[in-house]
Amino acid sequence: MKRYLDLIPISAKRHRRQSLMTRLCIFLAVFLVTAIFGMADMELRSQRQQAIMDGGNWHIAFRDITEEQAARIAAWPEVKTSSWYGVVNYDCDEGYTLSGIKTAICGADPAWMGMFPAVQVEEGSFDAEGSGVLLTENARARLDVQVDDFIQLYTPDGRVLDLQVTGFVTNTAMLDHEDAFGLVMNTQTFRSYFSGDTAQDADSVYYVQFSPLCRILQVVESIKTELHLTDAQVFPYGKLLGLMGQSDDPLMLRLYLTAAVLAVLVATAGILMIASSLNSNIAQRISFFGLLRCLGATRKQVARFVRLEALNWCKTAIPLGLAAGTALVWVLCSLLVKLSPTYFAGMPAFGISGIGLTCGVVIGLVTVLLAARAPAKRAAKVSPLCAVSGNATPVSPVRRAANTRLFRVDTALGVRHATASKKNFFLMVSSFAFSIILFLAFNMAIDFMHQSITPLRPYSADLSIISADQTCSIPPELGQHLAEDPVVKRVYGRMFAYGIPATIDGQEGTVDLISYEINQFGWASGSLLEGSIDGALNGNGLLALYGNGTTRHTGSTVTADFGTGTQTLTVSGVLSDCPFQSEPGVEIFICSEETFRTLTGQDGYTILDLQLNADATDADVEAIRTQAGSGTTFSDDRRSNSEAIGAYYSFALFVYGFLSVIALIAVFNIVNSISMSVSARVRQYGAMRAIGMSSHQLMRMVAAEAATYSLFGILVGCAVGLLANWFLFRITVTANWGIPWYIPWAALGLIVLLVAFSAALAVRAPSQRIRRMSIVETIHAE
Repeated sequence: MKRYLDLIPISAKRHRRQSLMTRLCIFLAVFLVTAIFGMADMELRSQRQQAIMDGGNWHIAFRDITEEQAARIAAWPEVKTSSWYGVVNYDCDEGYTLSGIKTAICGADPAWMGMFPAVQVEEGSFDAEGSGVLLTENARARLDVQVDDFIQLYTPDGRVLDLQVTGFVTNTAMLDHEDAFGLVMNTQTFRSYFSGDTAQDADSVYYVQFSPLCRILQVVESIKTELHLTDAQVFPYGKLLGLMGQSDDPLMLRLYLTAAVLAVLVATAGILMIASSLNSNIAQRISFFGLLRCLGATRKQVARFVRLEALNWCKTAIPLGLAAGTALVWVLCSLLVKLSPTYFAGMPAFGISGIGLTCGVVIGLVTVLLAARAPAKRAAKVSPLCAVSGNATPVSPVRRAANTRLFRVDTALGVRHATASKKNFFLMVSSFAFSIILFLAFNMAIDFMHQSITPLRPYSADLSIISADQTCSIPPELGQHLAEDPVVKRVYGRMFAYGIPATIDGQEGTVDLISYEINQFGWASGSLLEGSIDGALNGNGLLALYGNGTTRHTGSTVTADFGTGTQTLTVSGVLSDCPFQSEPGVEIFICSEETFRTLTGQDGYTILDLQLNADATDADVEAIRTQAGSGTTFSDDRRSNSEAIGAYYSFALFVYGFLSVIALIAVFNIVNSISMSVSARVRQYGAMRAIGMSSHQLMRMVAAEAATYSLFGILVGCAVGLLANWFLFRITVTANWGIPWYIPWAALGLIVLLVAFSAALAVRAPSQRIRRMSIVETIHAE
């Protein structure tokens, strides 16, 4: 050995247990930071991918500009790509048809295809120069069309356009829902056919994608100034810009502030965990550093030894923390791809988050170096005389005895041990408290998720067969026949009677009557405000809908002639919501199918909804469409349902992932911190055993010390955590939806119980270790 620093690996082997506990704490802090920032990074990536899949990869749309202005915008240095876009019959209600089927038509430049990854060429190619068209994939089988075939498009003014198919593109959720086709042609062909049909849509929108490295809004302002454009001509894609951090929308600015607050909390939690651990570790080995002074080491050399020893712990702890955090991110991303493969097919299952890794390394290294400064100075101040005499451990002056009036001696000593060192007490309590603060702060995200993203409802249908004239014209036999199809999971229908004059609680009004069957009554029970579902289910009453300007209660009466004579029915229950909306001033009432048939004399359905099994194919859907017949409207919502599931899973997976990681770290941090605190006082415990303290009393003393840390940590954590939850809730949920803040009792109770359980669990191992050691071993332990 040529220098004192060569003692670092030897000391690590000699104090393997203490070293392991410190490395574990650094590992947990790095894992926390890497996992949280990595998951946040992946969540942003998934949300950006969703935004691009939903609305396209463009940033700004310019409307009502000239070709010259468009050319100047395209030549702007910050512009990456751009394209004209025009559309006719977007809502599929203007009378454009292919073989009698509603058809939407759009015209675009070749670059537009790259901006909208949801519209991909499945076969053939986009005709950028000629008059060929791309046809959506759903028309291939239904029209028996192939590439190079000609089709005839019928327009509402009587024209018949002969168009050649040059390829097929993927369907969109909107076209599937409308049971419509789509045509895509180049801008010149589109303008030659439709420039005069819809002045507000055709030839008017110019999509622009900017370089992500520029300040997009500043560039747009310069474009507006130079080309003399008004605000009404500029339409930003707010969602995508917000996810890129380039929005000035008040909502996005509040979300940026929320993200910054949460990031600071996560970083602070990691710093406190490491600082508390290093403080306890150095406190255990003060005599060792005093002995170094006896061997001739200067104060500067001892301080340097402490800092380099701390960095030596980082050699293994930080890489392991980074690896574990990255592995967790991989697991969540893989789950996301598995849960919604069509929506997140482009997300890498083994993506690397540069932000997460960088934050983990920086927090780990910087915190260790900063946290080692105070212990290094403390170790350097130990005199050689104290080390030789065995009194290296600094003893705070005792100004008053432990309070034994409220507690037993052993309990009072445990409280005294916890509070004797103000710095250690502050670090331990802060470390415990931040677990609660983090949990309560992130809990706000659950409320934000529930308000911003609507999950797929249990009653959401994959396919719907709707009466073309909105009457009860769908035969019940069709539903019975479809229910026998092996690919159909569930069939449920509804009958509608619209605009029925009625007397409601003695007042004249208008009602819509809707029938439910047993599945729908079961789903409705979750929205029951008062009364019972059973009355309506058994045919002895109605369900009323709360809202739409009315407030009905159980016992309200409805008198009307629904088609078979005037009858009076009683409201047996009130629902908070239902999947339907009525005209203003029209109230909705729900009854059983048998009651509906008795009241109206109608036997058929207005709509049949189908939920399919996971293995249903497009061929199965086409077979169901054929069975539905020509007198109905067919709606396919499988794609939109998949998108809704993907959107919800992407948010929920990461939100609950954040909370799970925080809870897990809280348990390990508390157990490790208390174990290190006990280890730092093991010689004192040996002395107490030498003067007659029993193992049971020692256990109570350790438990009292842990309870003191936990109690103050819970009090501080709950107070600051609720304040953080209130602040973040107010700027995200209340500011956007007007929902008042409430105390999250469930989350509060869960994290408090978790902290209390962790503290109780942490006491067991150190107490047993002290009990197994002999008095001599305990006194001479380091």
